Amino acid sequence: MDIHTLNTYVPPKPQSDVVLSRDNPVSEVWYTVLTAINIRIQNIASAITWGVTQPTPLEVIVETDDVTITYIKADPVSQIWYEARLAGQNAEDNQVLDTLGAYANFRSFLLEARNVIIKARITWAITQPTPLTCRVKYSMWD
Repeated sequence: MDIHTLNTYVPPKPQSDVVLSRDNPVSEVWYTVLTAINIRIQNIASAITWGVTQPTPLEVIVETDDVTITYIKADPVSQIWYEARLAGQNAEDNQVLDTLGAYANFRSFLLEARNVIIKARITWAITQPTPLTCRVKYSMWD
């Protein structure tokens, strides 16, 4: 085998965004956004629109090979997008959904894993006819 083939990096192929838009989301029900293998996640963003009562919390989970990472926004504002952010000081089950901003601009990607399932949910007292939305930007290796 040629030494040059051993050190050849093959980047993942960009994929079209995956978008979950769920009207009338039921409280505490997980909705699957993406199931994939061998992926690099560039970004995860989620939003909830509400009109009657404020939901709490908005959550996105990423189930990877052996770890489940939970991103949480305790008091989401209606129609505001929040992005997943790894907070080094927090445990896997208490990561951050933060308002869109500079954070994602200064990182090359969020996560890489062999097996990934991404889900979103909302918890509220009254189910409302409003959408729960989650968008994932990612790339895949063959």
